[in-house]
Amino acid sequence: MSENILEVKGLTKDYGDFVLDKLTFTVPKGVIMGLIGENGAGKSTLMKMIAGLVEPSEGSIELFGNFVPQTERYRIGCVIESPALYAELTAKQNLEVFRNAYGLSSKESVQQILKQVGLSQYENKIVKKFSLGMKQRLAIGIALLGNPDFLILDEPINGLDPTGIQDMRNFLLKLNREEHITIMISSHILGELSKIATKYGIIKNGKLIEEITAKELNEKCQCCLKI
Repeated sequence: MSENILEVKGLTKDYGDFVLDKLTFTVPKGVIMGLIGENGAGKSTLMKMIAGLVEPSEGSIELFGNFVPQTERYRIGCVIESPALYAELTAKQNLEVFRNAYGLSSKESVQQILKQVGLSQYENKIVKKFSLGMKQRLAIGIALLGNPDFLILDEPINGLDPTGIQDMRNFLLKLNREEHITIMISSHILGELSKIATKYGIIKNGKLIEEITAKELNEKCQCCLKI
């Protein structure tokens, strides 16, 4: 039996006019979990609850086998909604700010992250002059500073051009396959998500309507002729 990075049971958030309603699913170690749903379906709210940014109304979150998720959240890296970057600082300076904020002593980690996200040659470039794809890479680099085991990314390919989407896809696959980081990624661009996800959670109007592996989904979508 594979180890689960995340187990969510009956997770609910009631905003009055919108309810994320009794979500139950698991994220096994090593998968790329794709969250599918239209804008407003509740994907970002779910990610915020997992990351500890929003308190659930009901239900439980178990991280790395621990029913007290706040003790394990240091093992998570996340980019939810807009990347939080200092536009007037360079890429390297942004990473240094967050390295100090996280209390990380190793200055070498900044250079390692710049190399890891493919921004070494742009380390002294002001972030406001970055393309959207470069900003996304830097934001993910900040999320990787603490050497997380679980990466949560909210619409990281939204707004990118075709080249940027391909670069992001290859980057995430590399993190998963070579760095062995489990990833949860939300998107409504199904064609792109299908190229990297190994498991899916489909959310509609605040409800999880299906939890399915990529293999099961491919089998369901196969074209055939019955005689």
